Amino acid sequence: MRGLQPAVARRSRMSDIAKKIGRPYGRVESENPDLASRIESVLELPGFDRTIPVGLVGCGWVAGQHLRSYREAGVNVVALCDSHIERAKAYRDEFYPDAVVYRDEQALLMHPGLQVVDIATHVAVRPQLVREALRAGKHVLSQKPFVEDLNEGMQLARQARDAGVILAVNQNGRWTPHFGALLACVGAGLIGDVVSADFFVAWPHDLFVKDKPAFAAMDDLVLYDFGAHWFDLIGTLVPEGPTEVRAVTASRKGQSVPVPMQAHALITAPGFIASVGFRAAERYAETGTFRVSGTEGVITHQGLSLGGDSVVVHTHEGRATIQVSDDWFGHGMIGAMRELLIAIESGQVPFNSPTSSLTGLSLCFAATESAATGKAVTPDATSARRR
Repeated sequence: MRGLQPAVARRSRMSDIAKKIGRPYGRVESENPDLASRIESVLELPGFDRTIPVGLVGCGWVAGQHLRSYREAGVNVVALCDSHIERAKAYRDEFYPDAVVYRDEQALLMHPGLQVVDIATHVAVRPQLVREALRAGKHVLSQKPFVEDLNEGMQLARQARDAGVILAVNQNGRWTPHFGALLACVGAGLIGDVVSADFFVAWPHDLFVKDKPAFAAMDDLVLYDFGAHWFDLIGTLVPEGPTEVRAVTASRKGQSVPVPMQAHALITAPGFIASVGFRAAERYAETGTFRVSGTEGVITHQGLSLGGDSVVVHTHEGRATIQVSDDWFGHGMIGAMRELLIAIESGQVPFNSPTSSLTGLSLCFAATESAATGKAVTPDATSARRR
């Protein structure tokens, strides 16, 4: 494994990495050619319709990551919208010079031929924008975290169903190369039934958010805004049945923001246990790891906080190493959009459907509640983000 690099320096070159998305997966190496071939087949990426017209609402920082990956993948973005129209114009000029720019989302929804709306605004204002797009008959990709209230998430899912359109959530972590390889192999049954899942990440996130006031003052920054990715992953792995969550948070000396930058959560269910640890104000030896064990094998990874360079699968058939890209943003963003565009064409429920996102959010909300109260919490399908 290559030497670890500071996360801030790594993110500073993210735009260069994302200019050429390429493939998320490289060679699969194994002494067992049958195992390698089977893994290669589950990692194959499906094609999608690149002609479907897409509009984007909200042109903040994360929208740039959307647009960069969409451009490299050939997505047909035809319109951009932001109340600060100069931001929309800047992204238009950088990524999609032929796109039309709007200041008002209602005007964007009337754009001729528009079929899909990618809503990348802050969660506080996003649900209403999703409702308006669904009422206008548009398919929607909603940024994560999906909602701050699970009841509202269920209402949006019903509204999409009743309108006959598809609503998906930009759970981009599911398509980052290291997590994407994990979920693909688990979904193919390569390690049997999952019995445990342990994740850990250490990086200087406080340096990344210290000049972003909306995040630097967020008490649940680590467990909610960032941690939602990891709870979402665990939500795809946890079996049905009663679940309990325990979590703690803490600050550490030397961190550059006033909110807790360390956290740990433990999730238990019948025959299953998971843990996730966040150390978000580290200065040295950035790392990200996971170990997911099943009844017939185990999948492991050790890299940087956002992934790379390999995922290792161990089963009774042998050991296989999957080479993976370290580009979270490029592959994660296009993966979520690809899944929606495929669902539009096929009529099938996308993997990132709103209901699939609510399980992970219920774990996330339970963790923030547990950290605040010091008590174990049972996830509730009607819970909301703690204020």
